[in-house]
Amino acid sequence: MSELVVNSTEEKTELYVLENNVICELYSFHKESENVTGNIYCGVVKNVVDGMQAAFVDIGMNKNAFISLKDSIPKVDITREEQNLDFKISSVLKENQKILVQVKKMPQAEKGARVSTHITIPGDYVVLMPNVEIITISQKIMAQNEKERLLTIAKKTLPQNYGLIIRTDAENVSDEKIVSDIKDLIKKWEKIKDDYQNSKKVMLLYDEHEIVSKIGRELITQKLQRIYCNNNLIYQGLKDYITQKGLTDHVFIELKEEVNLAEGFGISSQIADSKKKKVWLKSGGYIVIDKTEALTAIDVNSGKYVGNANLESTALEVNKEAAHEIMRQIRLRDISGIIVVDYIDLQNTEDQAEIVKIMREEATKDRSKIDIKGYTKLNLVELTRKMSNL
Repeated sequence: MSELVVNSTEEKTELYVLENNVICELYSFHKESENVTGNIYCGVVKNVVDGMQAAFVDIGMNKNAFISLKDSIPKVDITREEQNLDFKISSVLKENQKILVQVKKMPQAEKGARVSTHITIPGDYVVLMPNVEIITISQKIMAQNEKERLLTIAKKTLPQNYGLIIRTDAENVSDEKIVSDIKDLIKKWEKIKDDYQNSKKVMLLYDEHEIVSKIGRELITQKLQRIYCNNNLIYQGLKDYITQKGLTDHVFIELKEEVNLAEGFGISSQIADSKKKKVWLKSGGYIVIDKTEALTAIDVNSGKYVGNANLESTALEVNKEAAHEIMRQIRLRDISGIIVVDYIDLQNTEDQAEIVKIMREEATKDRSKIDIKGYTKLNLVELTRKMSNL
């Protein structure tokens, strides 16, 4: 069973995604710190630096945002312009120029936010890409006839000069709902454009992080069965969203005011475990998770588990259990970038293939894109994962 627990306190709102009472995803929204990733601004170019092929843009924050040449020009021109070594960003951007940008990366320490002119606006089933005529379909949608159906809907609905990413959640959803989602996003983009054209100063044009729509868009999926919430305002918003989307027979929602749901659902101890480097397995084995700036290394150890058969069989059993837990921990901790897993050595290539198969099956539960490369010559499993957009 898939459940969503929304636990709100004075300081923050936390979202827990549970599968069979085990927490698999955790998202935290601190009320004193604002997440601006995905927000769209009317900005003003302050400095253009040809030597860096970049510029700095005022979007109303303490530090000016950074934009690269690649993020300044239309996607269709990127390859052509990058091949031209004499091409300078100063031919694209000028100081005091008004510019429409979207935050792609939060500000960090001494660095401002990273922004781009390549706008994406997410909906329930699709992501709209203005000024691009590209349609892509989630790799997790496997059925060819379903891919063809979704592609046909997109082509019939999209006006010229619009692109689309069809999300996994669009699978088996009615034509009407997908068409409505696309049209709603186009209206939203048209309003953003109008507000930008009429704006005379630096300002926020689109807030990606209104929490009810964020939860609805990203977490209320066809797999979700129950929602528990302790905040009446969020509860009413989610209840209205479920009704609007025609999901009242599919998703049960319950208000539990004045209750700490993290304690009530026994989540607190699981959250505490998710912050530890060492994670114990039920068999007695364990995994160790080390995050560095370059990558995340995960080591699998047999620990207290000795098994009753030969060494290869013992290693396989621990590795199989570890593979499930590793993929859960990656989702729970929202680990992104390069990930390297050092399993207990397996001599049999069929056993290695079984481990990779488990990881790929578990990856289908993850909303973020995961690319599992498999075993390397050094007997390590390499994979990459994109950070969650919630």
